[in-house]
Amino acid sequence: MFKKTIGPLILIVLILTSGGCTCRKPALNSTKVQAANSSALLVDILPSSKLSQDPQDKRNNTPPRYIPVLYYHSIMREANNEVRMPPEQFKAQIVYLHHQGYHSITLNQLYESLYQRGALPEKPFVITFDDGYEDNYQTAYPLLKEYGYTATVFMISSYINEKGFLTWPQLKELAVNGWDIADHTRNHSCLTKLSPLKVLGELESSKKDLEKGLGHSVDYFAYPYGDLDNAVVQAVKKAGYLMAFTTLRGWADSNTDAYHVRRVYCYANMGMKEFIHRLQNPNY
Repeated sequence: MFKKTIGPLILIVLILTSGGCTCRKPALNSTKVQAANSSALLVDILPSSKLSQDPQDKRNNTPPRYIPVLYYHSIMREANNEVRMPPEQFKAQIVYLHHQGYHSITLNQLYESLYQRGALPEKPFVITFDDGYEDNYQTAYPLLKEYGYTATVFMISSYINEKGFLTWPQLKELAVNGWDIADHTRNHSCLTKLSPLKVLGELESSKKDLEKGLGHSVDYFAYPYGDLDNAVVQAVKKAGYLMAFTTLRGWADSNTDAYHVRRVYCYANMGMKEFIHRLQNPNY
């Protein structure tokens, strides 16, 4: 069944602010729009004089860490739909990352690096896909595998096996090959519009379903539409997630708590100049 979408005008506002979705379900086939150095560690990506340090960083005399977390939705061509990135544009971005020596990391590595000072490869970054479109497996997966990269899918659990979305066998294959399968709620609801009991239900039921289907714990979460408030954050903590991702502009950094992680929005026709700008500027 086709999902509801919003008009291109709203998308323009989103791109100028945070990027990504608004409080509607993800689209399938619609012409409307839905809406990140040393040899071992990325700890000196910017001069420390330009970056504020939290008290813990000051005590340890170490600079904060900034790591780009790219987020996409669908990798396919569809006119006038900004969340459908044409495969050739996506490939150009991946080829650039490879040629520049970037290394993709998992969410566990990201969490341990930001909050436990874990080691990282040179020039680390994270690739994420929201919603769980089938082209993440059909198109993005083989391309990323060719260049030695893995990614994360924030999956809407009730959409698994629906037309246009990932199936359980596809999700399991991705997981076996190093991808993270993380949570994006059960029904892709605007969480701030739900009662506290329903919010917790959305979080706990999807987490349980994903863990049962995958056979391992699911510890990471992305807020649908970037929609959150303090009550939602507390529910995410209560449900047992270690880290949660927003649609706020910027890179993930060790000065921000684990439930307000920023990401870099990647959208159709953004162009390589804008992609490189966002990849090189933590506060783009």
